[in-house]
Amino acid sequence: MHDSVDLGILSRTPNVIRRNLRRPFLLAYIACLISISGLSLYFLPHILQGDAISYVDAAKAYSSRTHLSIDVESGVVTPEIVAVHRMLTTTLSIHVLRFFAAATGSFETGWLVMNTLLLFGCSIVLYTLLARFYESERVAFVGGLFFAGNYSVLSQGLAYFMDMGGWFFYLLALLLIYYYIESGRYRTLVFATLVVAIGGFFKENAYMASIPIGAMLLFEYYRRPLTFLAKSIPLGFLVAAPAVLWHVHIYNTYGYTYTYWIHVSEDFYEYNSVIVEYIKSFGSLLTFLAPIALYGAYEFVRRFFDPTLDHKKKVFLVSVLASSIPAVMWPAVTQRVLVLAVPGLILLAGLCIKRFERYWYAFIPLIMLYLIAALTMDAYILDSVNLPF
Repeated sequence: MHDSVDLGILSRTPNVIRRNLRRPFLLAYIACLISISGLSLYFLPHILQGDAISYVDAAKAYSSRTHLSIDVESGVVTPEIVAVHRMLTTTLSIHVLRFFAAATGSFETGWLVMNTLLLFGCSIVLYTLLARFYESERVAFVGGLFFAGNYSVLSQGLAYFMDMGGWFFYLLALLLIYYYIESGRYRTLVFATLVVAIGGFFKENAYMASIPIGAMLLFEYYRRPLTFLAKSIPLGFLVAAPAVLWHVHIYNTYGYTYTYWIHVSEDFYEYNSVIVEYIKSFGSLLTFLAPIALYGAYEFVRRFFDPTLDHKKKVFLVSVLASSIPAVMWPAVTQRVLVLAVPGLILLAGLCIKRFERYWYAFIPLIMLYLIAALTMDAYILDSVNLPF
């Protein structure tokens, strides 16, 4: 029995290779990912400092089974409090980091390896989503490069942060939700929900994929509220129950809750003009993607009432855009938080790319400028255009 299975796998392997070789855009995309990640690792500084220290502190506490002593009533945000917050919000990321640190011999190397692998995972998942959504590998190739070459993805996603893990599970959940749209199988939505539940332990931004899940169920069953509740409540429980249990565990162990961090964030981040901060953050985050997304938005509005367009696709696209609203409303206006809007904007930009996909190569110079801007943003561009308010 085992021999026949192995032989079956071997017999299919040449077919898989031949099938992939007939996908030149995918092969070119993978080659671009290798080049882009290499450029990021070479040109951008990667220093273990700032927020990264708290993740290392949490990892060391796990490894040594040390109970961190904190006092949330003191009003002082100590390194121990920040480390406990990391345990609360990124516990699985920390454990994966411990594995890679042990495998490579250092936190610095292990972290870069982990985030590079996650970058490849995020990029391939988004490529697959774009290819299926627009039925075009040309759109997937161009749109995928706008993600892989994004300023925040390269400078912060590949740096010593845990955001990349949350992004991966967020994007994987979106892909599974789209598989549900194609197949109509409820179990696919269950898998998407499980991905969200697991991803939330890598980084809390993965929970934002719950919004498209709820939107698709509401669109399908809004005329049957009991059916909607019967299908949505179990999914909500799958996401909420593990998170609640973990929060209760952290509270019982350390007396710490997420509300403390929200309170600290509200007091810490104060801006002379929030609007200006949004302009600066989105400007550096999107650069040359912005005009493509704006044209895609024009196409979407212009064709919104076209009866030939799939309504589920329209609901999905809008719900993905809506899933970034919590990030936009977060007290800290930074690219690392706002980057959650990028996948939805790339989906929107796909309408523009699809419109001109015959001339897909015309987007390449724009992508190159986009990549150059990302690699030089911190060193040159932000200092040159930074406003004094």
